[in-house]
Amino acid sequence: TAELNDAMLRDVGTISRTDEDALRILMLKGWMADQPPDEAKMAALAQKNEGLKADVEVLGRLSSIQDLAADKDWKRFFKRHGWMAQLARAQTLEAKDPARQAVVQQGMGTAMVLISGMMLGMLAAVGGLVLMIWGIRRWRGGKLRLTLGRSSRGHGGVLIEGFAIYLLLFLLLPWLLRQLPVPLPRWVAYGPALVALILGMLWPLLRGMQRLLWRETLGLHRGAGWFKEMGAGVLGWLAALPLLVLGMIAASWITKLTGQFPSHPIVEVFAGNGWAKLGAVVLAVVWAPVSEELMFRGLLFPGLSAWLRWLLGMLLAAFVFAVIHPQGWAGVPAIMALAATFSFLRMWRQSLIAPMTAHALNNGIMCAMLLLLW
Repeated sequence: TAELNDAMLRDVGTISRTDEDALRILMLKGWMADQPPDEAKMAALAQKNEGLKADVEVLGRLSSIQDLAADKDWKRFFKRHGWMAQLARAQTLEAKDPARQAVVQQGMGTAMVLISGMMLGMLAAVGGLVLMIWGIRRWRGGKLRLTLGRSSRGHGGVLIEGFAIYLLLFLLLPWLLRQLPVPLPRWVAYGPALVALILGMLWPLLRGMQRLLWRETLGLHRGAGWFKEMGAGVLGWLAALPLLVLGMIAASWITKLTGQFPSHPIVEVFAGNGWAKLGAVVLAVVWAPVSEELMFRGLLFPGLSAWLRWLLGMLLAAFVFAVIHPQGWAGVPAIMALAATFSFLRMWRQSLIAPMTAHALNNGIMCAMLLLLW
């Protein structure tokens, strides 16, 4: 068992992307070995990263903290490391201490939920494969149409212009804000993204496109109705699970070759307090599906498909979608699989409601898993 634990921790250690992750792995390793975290390695981390000095100091005096609620350093430590902080604290308590048992039970409960989730995920993937085969047969039989319609064919240039304006402002405005000599509140960073989204979305109108044509071209309509379109989004996401599995397999190969594990900065946010987690959930489940589908499946994919064959347009748009995400190259295959799914939904339903629903569902499941972990 000890050899298995060591092997597992070595594997986890290879995919940790930050010094904070490395410190958490030391805490976990100490718990599994039933001994305090390695002091020499913690000291090395603290020397390497000034921000971890306070965390290492708290770890060194956990056993002497009597009133956690009154200890400001502990509060900061817990805010940064969440359940891992509780685990490190529990290790300093007696085996029969209720606080220690509560942490252990919480961890076991989370593990059971994750295992159950993995089993449900495998069942969903099998069901998705059945749906995919059924959909392909209907498409080949002419009963399922995949088309962007005629509205975007003559306006590819305008659509790509709108996306280019969005991307330029999305990247340039935050950089300009960072050049200011005064620190700005964190929420200010979302202003440029909103400005970029609005200008990119309205660009075809500013270039003279009629309003009804603009709505049809971008998919800004209810399609067959909100509930039917949302249901189609759920079915489409399920049918695409086999593609997502293939993307994850490809990501694992890239990880082994490069040593880089796909991770998102938002993961660190889920180690924070409740308000930070709520903000992250809103960002991932509401803002990202709406803004990204408007730009990528509303502008870029139809714009490219007006110039190229739809398959090439879909692949190119999916690649751009994947590389601008912060997961790194190892995350590109899985994200491209998701982007292709959203593009298929756009072609099937014409409206953006279905791809937005699938996008929100996917991100919501990821957020739920992170909430369980933290």
